Amino acid sequence: MSWEGFLAEYAPTGAIRLGTWSTRRDREDLVTCQATIAHADKIMSLQATAAGPIGAMTSMLHDIGAPVQIAGLHQREVAGTVITFLLCEHDDRRCWAYGTGQTADEANVRALIAGANRLRPTQ
Repeated sequence: MSWEGFLAEYAPTGAIRLGTWSTRRDREDLVTCQATIAHADKIMSLQATAAGPIGAMTSMLHDIGAPVQIAGLHQREVAGTVITFLLCEHDDRRCWAYGTGQTADEANVRALIAGANRLRPTQ
C-alpha cells in the first residue's frame, strides 16, 4: 500500500473536520476542551469537560451524532511526531484510524476524527 493509500484509508478526510482545538485545566483534575468542528455543511463550536482530551472529543462526537468508542490504542513517537492508532467501534462495526500531532493529545484527537469519519454510515 502506498503512503497516500494508507492515509486515504486510515486518516480519511470526510464529513467531520476539526478546525480549532484548545484544552484548559479545570477543577478536580478535569480538562475543558473547546473545538470548532465542521460536520457536513454545518460549522459548530463545541465544549466538553472530561477526564482528558480523548473523553472530551468522544463526548463532542456523540453530541454531533457521530459516536465512537475506543477498543484499542497504540502510540509511537517518530522523529518528534506523535502517531496514534485507534481501534474504534460503533454499532458492532470496528475500524482502525490514524492521527498525528506534536503532542499525544493532538494525535489522539485527530485519530478520533478519522475514526468517526471511517465509521460514518455510507449515505
